[in-house]
Amino acid sequence: MSAIENITPNLTTDFLLQILDSLPTPIYAKDAQARFVYSNRRHNELVGKQLSELLGKSDFDFYDPSVADGFWAIDKNVLETGNICAVEESASFNQGPVKPVLTRKARLTRPDGEIFLVGMNFDLTDLKKREEQYRALAETVPVGVIQIEEDGGVSFANPLLLAYFQKTHDQLDLTAISQAIGMPENFPGHAARFECSLVDHDKNERRVLVISSGWLMLSKGKNRSAIVSIVDITENAELKRINEEILRLNRELAGSMQMLKDAQDALVKKGRMEQMGQLTATIAHELRNPLGAVRTSVFLLERKVKDKGLGVESQLQRINNGVTRCDSIITQLLDFSRTKQLVCQPEDLDHWLAKLVEEESKNLASCISIDCYLGLDSRMIAFDPARLQRAICNLISNSVEAMVGNGNVPLDGAHAAPQIKISTRTAGDFVEIEVLDNGPGISSENIEKIREPLFTTKSFGTGLGIPAIEQIAVQHGGELVISSTPGQGASFTLRLPTVGANAMEAA
Repeated sequence: MSAIENITPNLTTDFLLQILDSLPTPIYAKDAQARFVYSNRRHNELVGKQLSELLGKSDFDFYDPSVADGFWAIDKNVLETGNICAVEESASFNQGPVKPVLTRKARLTRPDGEIFLVGMNFDLTDLKKREEQYRALAETVPVGVIQIEEDGGVSFANPLLLAYFQKTHDQLDLTAISQAIGMPENFPGHAARFECSLVDHDKNERRVLVISSGWLMLSKGKNRSAIVSIVDITENAELKRINEEILRLNRELAGSMQMLKDAQDALVKKGRMEQMGQLTATIAHELRNPLGAVRTSVFLLERKVKDKGLGVESQLQRINNGVTRCDSIITQLLDFSRTKQLVCQPEDLDHWLAKLVEEESKNLASCISIDCYLGLDSRMIAFDPARLQRAICNLISNSVEAMVGNGNVPLDGAHAAPQIKISTRTAGDFVEIEVLDNGPGISSENIEKIREPLFTTKSFGTGLGIPAIEQIAVQHGGELVISSTPGQGASFTLRLPTVGANAMEAA
């Protein structure tokens, strides 16, 4: 029986040889005395020997005793312990050229207990050439490169890396590197990247980017090492700092320009509002005098024609309605353009509001119900009673007009039972007065425009009601919040500060 059949009795010799000879990896086998019992075609080519020249021979038949002793020590260890061995060797057969070879060896045990050694060889000649090329490249790249062993030693450092640390290769170890760059925890064993500062030979501080590969199996045997690269990013860091400074200055400039524009707009608006206030006050004075005369005349006429059956009562009522409407328009103009300082005084807002709603409810159409839900618990709030009264009355009036118009029955599409709810509550540093109705609501398109002066959806409106209410809220240091769902009513909420009110001129 042949040696191959001894190793693999379950396979035919020819079939096994075809398999092993077709492999691109050099493979050989030795017996317990480290004598060759098999060599495939690739291994024969690698060592430059025919199978017949190898069978039954040992390394002592091809190498000097000192070299063969080393091979035998490795083979014996594998055969006795069963440990897999990977070792780099230098081999030369029959005085041929010496070749670098990586050899992997393992023990194979047959069922009857007989042991063999199976080995694989890899010609490292080309790999060594590439290794030299990579080393030459690492020596010249504009990046500091260092290979740190797991025991803290340094197996390679290119000239730029040595220049960064101002040390020779012998002086460089993990401790020296750590002192220079202040390495984070688990560095360089874990893949990482971070920035730090180094001081060069001219005592100038350089900003560098440090990148570690983490532990890799790069060294011989079982030792691990990490490749660390150090890139000088001083100029990039400076450019980044300058860019960030420019961005900051641009933001500040944009903010200053916006503040300047806002201030200019405020001055223009204030000037226009003052002019409008003066003009409105003049117009109001000039119009209210004749309106007062008309109202007085209508009153006297009503007394004279009362119970005389002249049929002029409806005409007199139309005159009264017209006078009231004109007076309301003049009041809205004054509210919107008024620039006088607020006259604020602390009051129990809930108590004041309850009295106001009670008075206003007397003038509502009989089909409208109005309810109050007061939740400030007698809290004292500073506000201007006259202006806040106009704001709330305007909100109530708007809700009434949305639900019944100028009549006493719900409009088409309105709720069959028109209702207004007025509530108060605290919200952080503000108190809120909400006027909520169940009218037709406001469309999403109109809710964006409703704050604009002169915008109105009413055939008889001025478009100054909501802007005037918002003006009063802002004068108090608060705001007007509007929300609505078409078909489900609208909510208008006045938010006023709880700690005093801003007695300031309207902007």
